[in-house]
Amino acid sequence: MSAWNVDIYSKFLDLRTRPARDLLAAIPASFQPKIVYDLGCGPGNSTVLLKNRWPEANVTGVDSSAEMLKKASSEHPDICFTTGDIDHFSSSEKVDCLFANASLHWCDTHEILIPKLVKTIHDGGFFAMQMPNNFHAPTHQVAVQVLQSHAEWHQYLDKLIYGPMAKPRYLLSEYYDLLTVSGMHAIQCWETEYYQKMPNYRGIFDWVSGTVLRSLLAKMDDVTRKKFADAYVDTISNAYPLQADGSVLPPFRRVFVVAAK
Repeated sequence: MSAWNVDIYSKFLDLRTRPARDLLAAIPASFQPKIVYDLGCGPGNSTVLLKNRWPEANVTGVDSSAEMLKKASSEHPDICFTTGDIDHFSSSEKVDCLFANASLHWCDTHEILIPKLVKTIHDGGFFAMQMPNNFHAPTHQVAVQVLQSHAEWHQYLDKLIYGPMAKPRYLLSEYYDLLTVSGMHAIQCWETEYYQKMPNYRGIFDWVSGTVLRSLLAKMDDVTRKKFADAYVDTISNAYPLQADGSVLPPFRRVFVVAAK
């Protein structure tokens, strides 16, 4: 997988952080953890929320991207950040809270991963995750359509149709059952659709280029990348109307789960 571009990812950091706030708000106010891990912490925007909520806790941000961790450590020098792969996460002692904001959808075999993560949590602890659930939306599917409509770009299709857009919907009922049989209870599941203001249609491309399209774009040369971007912007303009002020409000659906052990 291509390296993360922290500048592109951080361009809409407030929008990317809002779901993390909503996820954290669902954890009971009475809960006072001692050991907290932010799995897939990125530039630390979600980790700082955890530290602010629980200033006395040992909060650690974990990410596989050196660039993201460099940004996180620079922005939040008082928080511990470490290199790690969520698929191979382990802890020498039991954890009170595992928090995964917009990260687990990059991991495969959730039916194996999530029970393994749950085993690291103390009784009385919490597991909280949030993932995008809009791979079926025009913001993402237009990329596939553009590649399919240009014969010279068919070579890039496998970067999308065999990637995160191959199974475009996460079903909360499945996660409920998975967590239940893993020993979790008081399970909260919900889905929220955020209408995210973009300055224009190019803003939509900038949003997805920082996440789901990054591997695809990394395979293209500069000329091809520009042609693809122009074609994407032209096509996406047919999917969402302009607002009165010239902005665009593409809906972005996300799934949330909070569970106690």
